[in-house]
Amino acid sequence: MTLTPLAAVCNTAACPAVFLDESGAIVIRGDQMDPPPAAVVLSPGEALVVIPSALLLEAARRLGPL
Repeated sequence: MTLTPLAAVCNTAACPAVFLDESGAIVIRGDQMDPPPAAVVLSPGEALVVIPSALLLEAARRLGPL
């Protein structure tokens, strides 16, 4: 899988970031919310991650209109 960086909080490899994969899907790296809120039911293999909202907005800006 090839990931293209869209936005990141820092310039190192170990920080929240948003990527685009070759299929056009968005991949998000962030701190895992543990434990998840009781109201959220996760399937096996799923996780909630926390990222700054500004990071998501910057990634959307760089992605442009669909």
